Order: sequence, then C-alpha cells, then structure tokens
Amino acid sequence: MKPYDFTEPRSSKPYPSIPAVVFFIWALTVPLVFSARLLNADGDLLRHLRHGEWMLRHRALLHEDMFSFTRGGDPFVAFEYGSQLLYAAAHRIGGLSGVAILASLLIAGSYALLARFLLSRRADALLTYLVSIVSAILGAVHWTARPHLFTLFAVMAMLFVLEPGERRPRLWLLVPAYALWANVHGGFVFGLTLLGIYLAGSVAEWWGKRGTPGAADDVRYYAGALGAGLLGSLLNPNGWGLHLHIIHFFGEPFLRDNTHEFLSPDFHGAGGKMLLISLLAVVASFALVPGRPTLPRLFLVLANIAFALQARRNIQLYAATVFPILALHFDPAWRRLPDWRGLRAIFERDARRGSNTIFIAGVTAVLCVLGVLHGRVGSLDLVPDRLDPKEFPVAAVAKARSARLQGRIFHDFVWGGYLLYAWPEQRVFIDGGTDFYGPALMRTYMDVSGIQPGWRDTLAARNISLVLMPTGSAMTNELARDGDWRVWYCDQTATLLKRDSMGDGRAAATAQVPGCATGR
Repeated sequence: MKPYDFTEPRSSKPYPSIPAVVFFIWALTVPLVFSARLLNADGDLLRHLRHGEWMLRHRALLHEDMFSFTRGGDPFVAFEYGSQLLYAAAHRIGGLSGVAILASLLIAGSYALLARFLLSRRADALLTYLVSIVSAILGAVHWTARPHLFTLFAVMAMLFVLEPGERRPRLWLLVPAYALWANVHGGFVFGLTLLGIYLAGSVAEWWGKRGTPGAADDVRYYAGALGAGLLGSLLNPNGWGLHLHIIHFFGEPFLRDNTHEFLSPDFHGAGGKMLLISLLAVVASFALVPGRPTLPRLFLVLANIAFALQARRNIQLYAATVFPILALHFDPAWRRLPDWRGLRAIFERDARRGSNTIFIAGVTAVLCVLGVLHGRVGSLDLVPDRLDPKEFPVAAVAKARSARLQGRIFHDFVWGGYLLYAWPEQRVFIDGGTDFYGPALMRTYMDVSGIQPGWRDTLAARNISLVLMPTGSAMTNELARDGDWRVWYCDQTATLLKRDSMGDGRAAATAQVPGCATGR
C-alpha cells in the first residue's frame, strides 16, 4: 500500500486531514463534555490563576510568597510563571470558560500534532488515527487545566527531534524552543530526559555496530540536541536555580508519597485498568511481531513504562511517547494485515487529499469566540463559567467574605487554591504548591487535619481562629463539640468554625455537623 506522501496534490475542495479530524474531535469533546474535570479536579488551577493575575496586575514576577501566613515573605521560585500568565489572561477574557477552552485547545493541538508526526514519518494513515485517539483516551486520566498541558504539547513536538526522519531539524532551534518550555513549565526536564534516553540508545547502537556508517552521526546528533536543549533551558529568570529547585522537589520522598498524582497507578480503577491493558498489548506485540526496535526506541519504551508505573501523572506522557514510537516500529507488520473492507485504503486516500490549516484555524476561531462569550450562546450554557459547589466551599467562602470575616485560617489542603482565588484578602495555611511549602509544613497539616496528638496546640500556637474543612470530617466534628469553638457556617460541602473571641470556653456547639445541609 502506498504510504502517505505530503507532496501529492490535494483535492481542490477543502477536506479535513487526519490531524484536523483528531483536532476537531478533542477540541469540541473536551470543553463540552470534560470541562468539569478540567476546572474542578483540584485547587491547583485556581492557585495558578491567582499567581498569574497578580503578575498581570503588578507587571512583575513573583519572587517571594505573599499568599500564605505560614511562609509569607519567603523566597519563591515561580517556575511556571509563563503558563500562569497565559491562563490568567484567558481568565480575564473569558472567565473559567476561557480557561477551559485554552486547556482544550492545548489537548486537541497535542494529539493533532502526534498525528501529524506519524504521517510525516510515513506511518499508515489508519494506524495514525487509531494511535492518536487511543493515546488521548489513556492520557485523559490527567486532563486538568494546569501548566502540564504545555508540556504535553511540547513532548509531541519533541517527537520530531527524537525521530528526525529524512531531514534532521536544525539543532540551534532547540535553544529558543527549550527556553520557551522552561519558562512555562518544569516539564522541560522530561524533554531533556527524552534526549538523554535517545543519546544513551544511540551510544549503545554505535557500540554494537562500530564502524557502521551513520552510527556515530546519531551519537553526535543527540549529544548536540541535549546540549542545545540544556543551554536553552538556562534562559529563564532563575537560571540554574530552576533546575536545582525541581531536583530538590523530586528529592523529597515524603512529598511524592503524599501527593495523589505522584502515587503509583491503582490498577483497580478505570485509568489503571487501561494502563494495564496497554502494557499487556505492548508485551504481546513484542512477542508476536519479529524484529527488535532500535535501542533508542527500546530505551524510551522501557523508561516511560517505568515512569508510568511510578506515578499516575506520568501515564499521559507514557501514552504520548510510547504509542507513537511503537507505531513506527510496528508499521510494516500492520501494513501486512488484511485491509478489511478497504478501510486502510480509504484513510490513506483521505490523508493524501486532506488539509490542516483551514479546518484547525476555523475550529480554533469558533472556540475563541465561545470563550469570549464565557461559554454561552444565547440561553445555552455550553462551557460552564463556574466551579462545582460540591467540590469547593463556594457558599461558605462567599458568606465569610461578605461578612468580612477575619483571622488566620486552617483549611482543607485542596481548598487552598480556591481560597486564593475566591477570597484573595485571606492568606492561606497551605496550598498545592508543595515544592514551596516543603515537607515540614505538609506534615503539620496532615497531623492537624488528622487530629493527631497535639493538633489543638498547633492551632493555638499559630494563632488560628478560623477552620474551614469538609463537613463531616473528624476535625469539624471535634471542634463542633469544643466549647472554645462555634460553627459559624455549615452546608453539605464545608463547615466554617470560629474560635470563641472570649476565649473562656463559653461557645456552644451550634450545629450538628454530620449531614449539615443548610448554612447559618
């Protein structure tokens, strides 16, 4: 069967290419179906919005903490400032709907770029489409509107460097590319890791094939790419400090072991089961299809399987790298399979005559207009411009802010970002930026929220007079029965308690917190 050829003339009538179809599918499906997940998965998005909004307003970068009372004034490394600014700008234009649409465009663009890569490397068109869709489905476990989506897009672009095709990209272009990447998200370290993996694989190939023409060229190419990427990553406001900050964070096992997305996958859940099926498919493919992959490809597959098994957040990157690389390796065997009802031929034909730009630009324009309209078209609320009150203490914070309630607050960890976003006058105890707060404060939070011995002493020592925790939690139940605290507000999501200003133990338990349904 004839492989895809970008030089063949396209149809005179506009027709969507395979990358355009992939882009269309996810650019519409993600904001219309998955916007709740994008916005409500955790409080980190809201923390990023607050940081980005502060930088937009003050036209300066963050260099010290001004959002917490526990570490206020301490040096702060804003290592995601670029993406925070972009998300905050989208929020200014379209509210939370604009943020969801920006995230959707990043997701759709990433998998369209994956399809474009495979077609440019002469992969079968039907295989390209299937890999793009399956990779997106498995990567959906980490679809949240956060800075890591910029890394997802950058990793797809890195595939063109890892598998250069007939013409290798000019390495000097990696300097500005990695400079941009390092200024939007710390995932540039993963990009450098990919280059290091391919360098190690090319060295191993050269060692086993000494004297083979081209083997030494591969070593020089990947060594140059790694050097250019490392040089570009230094072009950021923190220089080497950025790299040291990221290394220090990943060197803190307590933080990794107590952060949900850094835990190993749960193979009893849907995401874990999909990962397990994909791993079994990889093993079966290697067993059934003759011929080994090149060592750079093999090293990449092994490394990313290990990364995915170590942390569930890496499943998305595993799908973004392993699937397309294996598609290239197994493409000849795929083409030898029977073409059921000429389906492969149809995809090949459409791949040759399709167009990218007009369709991708058109869908992007429509979504941008929808973002400006805050996700609404007339009476239709297509992309909600609000947060889920079942996930965040929306009513409790609104009432407290309206009453101008003051005092140091202890709160649920996930709600730290929401407090920064919805109650900007209030400084938080902790939020999702554990790279900044460190393991000591995280331990303190866990001890207090888990009502470990001495937790009341910690509240008193830090002069905390407000507590905002999920309704029915052990801490709210204990404080509701404490004579020194009173329930100031309670609903099904959150309970806000206030320390008795008299300090003489005369406060009364004013609500039965378990099952509380109405606020006071």
